[in-house]
Amino acid sequence: MAAETSPALAALEEKLQSLRDLHNRLQAIRVGQVFPSLLRPPPTIGLQVPSFHEPLERKVETLKEVGEFVKSEKVQEALKAAGESEKADKSELTMSWRRENRKRRRAPSPESPQPYHSFQPKSTFLFPVLEHETTPLKVDDLASYIRDFNRTPEHTHCKLHIWTPTGNKIQKIGNPAIVRFTIRDVLTAYVTAAHDPDTRVLAVETVTAFGPREKKSPHSQSEYVAYQKLSQHIARMLQSHPTVCFQTVMGLLVSYEGLFTQQCASCERVLSAEGHVPPVARLWIESALGSEAGKGGTNWQPRHVTCLQS
Repeated sequence: MAAETSPALAALEEKLQSLRDLHNRLQAIRVGQVFPSLLRPPPTIGLQVPSFHEPLERKVETLKEVGEFVKSEKVQEALKAAGESEKADKSELTMSWRRENRKRRRAPSPESPQPYHSFQPKSTFLFPVLEHETTPLKVDDLASYIRDFNRTPEHTHCKLHIWTPTGNKIQKIGNPAIVRFTIRDVLTAYVTAAHDPDTRVLAVETVTAFGPREKKSPHSQSEYVAYQKLSQHIARMLQSHPTVCFQTVMGLLVSYEGLFTQQCASCERVLSAEGHVPPVARLWIESALGSEAGKGGTNWQPRHVTCLQS
């Protein structure tokens, strides 16, 4: 049995040795070893050109010898046997080696400890969550509400007035009533609010914003894109919440006091990347830490219209 196996092993060993010799010769004729001078940049004028380590003729001869060795019968037989063995062997030794190599890799170093941030869940709304607890304003109380609003110290730059087409002193509030809201040097907004004859409760229908020096009627449109976008955003808010209280809309308008100075809470820019418009949108952000505006937990947050989904 050994006598029958020995010639086969000898032939296999001979083929393996031929493949090893071929591999060694190919490694030896790599451009970076046999022709290192070909990889060097061209010499600068005035410098001596480095000489080759061996004559070019000898290098060409080496290539010819390797070519003859590759075409020799024993190497061709070894290559043929290796190809047939590769087709017959589906063990995927190369993949196994890669898996083993991955196992030997050093585990990644642990990251540096990060500072602790307490988890503060926040919720986003178009209007305050407790808005429904606010007593709806009736048309009979509108005049007194406007007086109290204008006397409030927090509203130093904001003013409310009942608007009339003629500008004369009103004798009776119409239906719908139009209230002129102003923030000095920032904007003028006309709030149209109708009331039901039975309940007398005011319901805000439209809010139209203008520049502080625009002389426009409440039923027209501003010439400036920023105020057009502001009016459109509030219109969408009112369409989603048609029964929102008049007082809540006034709180929303007061939040525009820093229209041209506040940064967007999402992208932290004053002007949007597209259109260069200030953050005319507003979202009511309520966290678990508070339930009242101005106490670190709840407030109107400025956003660009393009950043509302962020």
